[in-house]
Amino acid sequence: MKSQSPPPDPAMDPVLSFAERARSAHVFGLDVYQLTTLIAHAADGRLHSSQPLWMSFFFRRMPRHRRFVIPCGLRSIVEHCQALRLTHEELSTLDQHPILGPALQSAPGRAVREALAAVDGFVGDIDALPEGTPAFAGPALSASREPIVIDGVPLIAYTPLIQVSTSMVQAKLIETPWLSRLNHLSMVASKAARIVCAARADGRERPVIEFGQRRTHPAAAVDAAYAAYLAGCRATSNLLATHRYGVPSVGTMDHFAVQAAERIGVPVYETERAFFQRFYELFPHASTLLVDTYDTWRGIRGAVGATAGRCLGVRLDSDVTPENVRKARELLQSLGAPQVSIFVSDGLDEYRVRELAQAGADGFGVGENITCSPDAATGIGAVGKLVQNGHGKRTMKVARGSGKATLPGRLQAYRFDDHDHVCGADEPPPPGGRPLLVPLWRGRELVAPLPSLDASRTSVQAQLQALPAAFTDIVRDGQGSDGSPPPTWPIVLSDALLAQVRELIHAAAHA
Repeated sequence: MKSQSPPPDPAMDPVLSFAERARSAHVFGLDVYQLTTLIAHAADGRLHSSQPLWMSFFFRRMPRHRRFVIPCGLRSIVEHCQALRLTHEELSTLDQHPILGPALQSAPGRAVREALAAVDGFVGDIDALPEGTPAFAGPALSASREPIVIDGVPLIAYTPLIQVSTSMVQAKLIETPWLSRLNHLSMVASKAARIVCAARADGRERPVIEFGQRRTHPAAAVDAAYAAYLAGCRATSNLLATHRYGVPSVGTMDHFAVQAAERIGVPVYETERAFFQRFYELFPHASTLLVDTYDTWRGIRGAVGATAGRCLGVRLDSDVTPENVRKARELLQSLGAPQVSIFVSDGLDEYRVRELAQAGADGFGVGENITCSPDAATGIGAVGKLVQNGHGKRTMKVARGSGKATLPGRLQAYRFDDHDHVCGADEPPPPGGRPLLVPLWRGRELVAPLPSLDASRTSVQAQLQALPAAFTDIVRDGQGSDGSPPPTWPIVLSDALLAQVRELIHAAAHA
């Protein structure tokens, strides 16, 4: 009988398929300390707690220049829950690890390894902010709207994103993978939403297309396309996002195509015009023609002439300024083609998009400034913290003097037209508030199917348009259009929650 070779090791096999590598990273993306501390808990007899513990996922401060955050990543987290299990090869990696391997040979280590091998999907309860619901962080306010200061340090409050009740073992397996999803996808969604808001100059809707997959890892690019569409982008250039999530994908053309049409002895403006004509014949309803390969103004004339003014649009990708947008509009009008749209790209961000929209641009292709969000490239600063331990004790990180204190226990947040109210989950709801955290997962499965991506996208736009204008106004340096300081969404703590915070901080100070 022919012997079978062992399965490939994802860390060592150079020809392992991308899909297999992605699955391994999808489930096994842990930090080492989560397993070393798990073994320490096992040694203390805490591997299997008498009660489920509670964790909270949130961010403490607004990213730079942001007045709202669009949380995203919940669908990916659900996929992680459904796939949560460690393969034989992954467990073997732990066995061979220079730090973990020897520890897993001890009595508590063997108990941990056995528990890891038994994991078969996420088990626990999850309450979550629906994907795309605007979230905030800032000074904690009392019921009288006064900033809360404890021992000379201002207390920070926030909109909770996810709260989860589960076992010690599973809590260790989810923290880093969930945070990587929340931080990356929320970073992209928040930036994309700002750019979509900027494109809505004078109340007119102008499409923003996400163009950034060349600027990031292929796997990250698909998530970025999803997040950008959720936040309001009209489409993406990424075909895989269409295949995986149904995100509409579109394209214009590239300089490569225009240059590839050149022929020896023929002027480039003739070959450019001939290519425009052929492209229009093949794609009359998707004929946005790239006109700046050689000379923008001759390119516009060639595009209009080759299509008898019937092309959908012209795309400007070089030296894109408000002045040149206005010049392009004047040229199109003089050529008898005022209906031809002006679509612009060229390293745009929300500030340039706003200026170009005011100058008359009709649509925008935005790449790295969505997918990489360079002004907030580390995500939204989301963290996951224990808020009630396996003994049923409510707990909080105090970090005296740092401003990094967390809110203890299981929370609920209620949204009003002009503020959020945060309280304990067991407190009575304040009249008129809309509860933000809703049941997502119970036991081993979803409570209900997730909303469609299109439904969530529609909800995001409705909620953004309901915010005061000062929160969606796009201005440089974080100042209001009248020079005023940026607004902060008020977050009010209930009296009972504030009393509990004071009690825990006092206990930490006098322990």
